[in-house]
Amino acid sequence: MIKQIWEFIKKPQYIAFHKNLKQEKFTAFTKILVLTIFTSFCLGILMSIIITATGAEIGNHGMDQLFEKYNEFIIFLLAVIFAPLLEELLFRAPLVFFKNSHFFKYAYYNSALLFGLIHLTNFESFTENIWLAPILVAPQIAAGFILGFTRVKLGLGWSILLHACHNGILIVPTLLLKLTGNLPD
Repeated sequence: MIKQIWEFIKKPQYIAFHKNLKQEKFTAFTKILVLTIFTSFCLGILMSIIITATGAEIGNHGMDQLFEKYNEFIIFLLAVIFAPLLEELLFRAPLVFFKNSHFFKYAYYNSALLFGLIHLTNFESFTENIWLAPILVAPQIAAGFILGFTRVKLGLGWSILLHACHNGILIVPTLLLKLTGNLPD
């Protein structure tokens, strides 16, 4: 699956998988989900190392504000239901308009980059270290490329589900810690 995604990123074309069986799509989806989570963790660790090594101050993350303002149920709805649905409709759904166009690759690349850049708003003080911007959103840009691949190969519903599962896997452990009162301040 890694090779297929890499080849798609290098030369994106709007060609869906020819697999019509739900089981085959689910198998492909599962592999893509594992790759997306692994990529997010690796890039997140790299981002943390670079921020720590440079001593850069990026302020609070947007999730910190959510945890201060809302209960666990609302945070879950926002992060796992609302954001994936809205972001996939905004960033990946329009790719279909470029399906038969030689501009598809530009639409694909731009959707991934814009998806990453919009996540800069999660960082309170990123403008003080603007040079860090590509590093701060590298996990989201990588996810944007993979979500775009998923949208084209499996369909929009699968990219929404992938986005929701990705966010859920990353946030549910923190929500459970908050529910049990074990979340450190």
